[in-house]
Amino acid sequence: MNYLTLPSMKRTPERHLTSRLRYPWLIGSLAAIALLSAACGSSASSPTTTKVTPTGSGTTAKAVKLASATLPSVGSVLTGPNGMTLYYFTTDSPSSTTCTGQCAVVWPPLEVPAGSTPTLTSNISGMVATISRPDGTTQVTYKGHPLYYYQGDTAPGTDKGQGVDGTWFVLSTSNSTPASSPTTTSPSGGGGGVGF
Repeated sequence: MNYLTLPSMKRTPERHLTSRLRYPWLIGSLAAIALLSAACGSSASSPTTTKVTPTGSGTTAKAVKLASATLPSVGSVLTGPNGMTLYYFTTDSPSSTTCTGQCAVVWPPLEVPAGSTPTLTSNISGMVATISRPDGTTQVTYKGHPLYYYQGDTAPGTDKGQGVDGTWFVLSTSNSTPASSPTTTSPSGGGGGVGF
């Protein structure tokens, strides 16, 4: 005689339908999580390699070839690989720079990957080399001057940084002197006098 009655183990249609619907929902959720993780991982691993415009903290290029351009107010000057005018800062030394932080935002340094050798076009004489910046990046120098762009120059052929604060000047390529002699104490072309 069996005094204990167990509940029936048969599945009711409602119970069978609920268990069937639960698993596809779980599988769908896991698939969505996996897709989202893969998308985040692929976007994070896409490197940005070079900057070719004078914005941000510096301008980096894999192969840097310096050229020259003739500007009406200052003559023949050194230009970067993007055609923009290059400047030097009178407080720098041949082996170090004093333009860092916010200064390097207004005056982005011309940088190259470590171990790169910048070159000059055949019509330019003088020595081109590199120095190590305080942040570990490598900056190009010409005739012993670390090189910079000026944020106020918006197109090739401009020299709005010339003479800013009496400490920023273009680099002349038309003579054998290290750099152009200061010709003004205020920026030409309305550079705004922003310097450091």
